[in-house]
Amino acid sequence: MRRHQAPAERGQATIELVGVVFAVVLVALLAIQGITVAQTASITQEAARNGARALSQGQDWEAVVRRQVPDGLELKELEPEIDRGSASVRVTVSAPLGLAGVEVTNISVTRTAAFPVHQPRLTGD
Repeated sequence: MRRHQAPAERGQATIELVGVVFAVVLVALLAIQGITVAQTASITQEAARNGARALSQGQDWEAVVRRQVPDGLELKELEPEIDRGSASVRVTVSAPLGLAGVEVTNISVTRTAAFPVHQPRLTGD
């Protein structure tokens, strides 16, 4: 025995499905943006750490930092400091949030890392 739906209820499932699909897509986009922020923070921390290590060893720390930041992210600020036997580098990276080709806003992530300054060992004869 089959029930017939009242005329007012026809198409309700279709409308509900559209709402559910929209909600799922919105949640997926928000999750992707969260992953973008986390990845930007990780890249920025790695760039600061590798830059501080290079600075502590007297290497070209700026080139090291620039190599760490991939295309699509913008290196906003680099700030080295050598103080009391430690070398630190502060890095700020900006990442676009939005869909491919449609930038909604930018986020900036700043990280600082420090390493002890490398002192060459003297060999005694």
